[in-house]
Amino acid sequence: MNLVEIYNILAAEKGFERTMGDVLRVLGLYHRLWLSEIYVEIKGMNTTLREDIPEYSDVVKAVNELKNKGYVYVEKRTRSSLASTEGVEDYLVSLAGLREVVLALLSDRKLVDYVKIKRSMFR
Repeated sequence: MNLVEIYNILAAEKGFERTMGDVLRVLGLYHRLWLSEIYVEIKGMNTTLREDIPEYSDVVKAVNELKNKGYVYVEKRTRSSLASTEGVEDYLVSLAGLREVVLALLSDRKLVDYVKIKRSMFR
């Protein structure tokens, strides 16, 4: 894991790298999510912070790029669903290098602001 590269991804303010940073942020909170959940979490975070919401296809591309860089593991699996007794095919995404990402996220302003707002809502 390259800590400098993680900081650079998190510092991106626009484009594809910004979406990659958002994926790392939500995975930093939960460590493992279904791909469909990652999109929902990014949408919630960016709506809360009044920022643009990426397209689902951009989130998929960001996850694939993070996988290629070795930052996440991706497993095609079947998740349970109330809509289908047979389940739904989805991708389970997990952080590969939890320590490095968490270290970088400790000082990430966007994530810190989001967590503060979430906590204040539950008090």
